[in-house]
Amino acid sequence: MGRHSQPGSASYLEDLLSHLSEQLCHFTQARMEMADLYEKMHSLGSQKSINSDELVTTLEAVLHKYSSKFHHPILGRVEESFQTEVDVVTQLLRCQAQVSEWHFLPALLSLHGANSKLTAWGQLFQRQKETRKHLFGGQSQKAVQPPHLYLWLQRFQAALLAKFSFYFHEALSRQTAAADMRALTARTTPDYHGKISSFIRKHDASNVSLVFDNRGSESFQGHGYHHPHSYREAPKGVEQFPAVVSLPSGERPLTHWPNVIMMMGDRAAELNTLDKVVHFYDDKVQSTYYLTRPEPHFTLVVIFDGRKSEKDLHIAAFLQEISGSLRNSKPFSTLKPGSKG
Repeated sequence: MGRHSQPGSASYLEDLLSHLSEQLCHFTQARMEMADLYEKMHSLGSQKSINSDELVTTLEAVLHKYSSKFHHPILGRVEESFQTEVDVVTQLLRCQAQVSEWHFLPALLSLHGANSKLTAWGQLFQRQKETRKHLFGGQSQKAVQPPHLYLWLQRFQAALLAKFSFYFHEALSRQTAAADMRALTARTTPDYHGKISSFIRKHDASNVSLVFDNRGSESFQGHGYHHPHSYREAPKGVEQFPAVVSLPSGERPLTHWPNVIMMMGDRAAELNTLDKVVHFYDDKVQSTYYLTRPEPHFTLVVIFDGRKSEKDLHIAAFLQEISGSLRNSKPFSTLKPGSKG
């Protein structure tokens, strides 16, 4: 802006309008890049796996590119709303990647950060009123309806909270009574713990476990939070395959674990397709195993006493439902207004 222009003069206003127009052009470009990213995210809804880290890198690049491009005080609200939107999307996608690596504290902080910003964002809509004038006189006010993106982010956060509560159930359950933990997880959508417990009772399953393959993970130290400088010897053998969740007892079935690990290795090609349910009957232990892989490091296992048919549609449908939900790609298909997931 011209340094010698006096406030109120024609040249000052001309400089101001020129300055604001330039910054609004940058804002328009930023919105177009975000629209392209949302379009890409929507297209990922039909995929079996999503590279959330790649999306986070794109978002960080957009934020860095435009972080000081529309900073004039008159555009303060515009800059703030854009910053909040990008921060929330970034933190939720980062949380998705961190949960998929079984990183407890980083995922918790990302989820909490996104929730704080979403809550503050929602309060703005509650304070804003829309005035409507009636045809025959008089007027009324009602709260402004949140935009589709905000509502979608709320649903995506809820899906991540459900997944986080399931993947870190053991660490979280140490902080409260069992009854309180059941009540809290029952409020998540979906309630993975409740769904699996119901399946076990209905079909008389011996065990359902989610297994984490931590081979190649140098930082792995077990359930929950560990101080970054604490030392623990790298796990070996069966300890490289801990049970993230194991129901109904909470303890992995040790006698079955070698079989589970063997199948994870022998049938890896089938499991890595991420939609195949693998069946195996072991005559020695008189048990039937079903395995499927929701995402690269995790395998869902159902164990039955006795022989079960490979073609049992109820078991296969249950595993595919839970596995598909844990991938958390379906919410992306509803990102575009009017689309159906």
